[in-house]
Amino acid sequence: MPQLRPSFLAPCLGLGALVAAVHPAAAAQPDPLALYGPRIVYDVERNGAVIGRHEVTFTAAGPAGDVVAEAASTMTVTLLGLPLYRFTYRSRDVWRDGVLAQLDAVTDDDGSRSTVTARRDGDGLVIDGSLGRLTATGPLFPTNHWNAAVRGSDQVLNTITGGLNAVTMTAAGRETVATRQGPVEATLWTYRGDLTADVWYDDAGRWVGLRFPARDGSTITYVCRQCGLDRPAAASPQPQPAGEGGAS
Repeated sequence: MPQLRPSFLAPCLGLGALVAAVHPAAAAQPDPLALYGPRIVYDVERNGAVIGRHEVTFTAAGPAGDVVAEAASTMTVTLLGLPLYRFTYRSRDVWRDGVLAQLDAVTDDDGSRSTVTARRDGDGLVIDGSLGRLTATGPLFPTNHWNAAVRGSDQVLNTITGGLNAVTMTAAGRETVATRQGPVEATLWTYRGDLTADVWYDDAGRWVGLRFPARDGSTITYVCRQCGLDRPAAASPQPQPAGEGGAS
């Protein structure tokens, strides 16, 4: 087995580690509580072997009808029963009127700890991370990949480092995705550029799968265990192609 390096899972964690510019047409997403219910759960596999778990819980809060999304991931890679690598991630996002109002993320990457915070200030989002402070304007949102409004984005902010990543995100056809709830028809969307990942959404806009390469050459896959597939489906709005009326 190749030697594991720190941050070997980092190329595209899919853990709420991104904030993306979104096109207006894609922003009109259903309430995640209506889409998924109160919780979604995924097994995290490395080359087909389960190494961890990823969960996101959704709650309604406050008189303004805020929605709070809390993500948690834990992964452990072992060899002959001995742990070689551990990774944990926690984030909390507060949404108000469909717009991100607040984000707090904490990562422990095999002993290396990082934090990123974001707070809305007028039309901008002030973000603090290991690379310093930046202000992003326009409609921005974090993605635990549950929010299909990320489709078609061309820039993301990695909330583990606080750095901006340029990406091309495109629809790559229909596929049948294996889940613990049975096979589901979905559209594959690919991230290419500073991040590389394949993400699947069903026709209702539910996140049903994720795959990305780790730095040690292995493949990390998120397999839906509970992701709202037993709830009534409603077609989700389709995003505009990048560059047509969207934020840059």
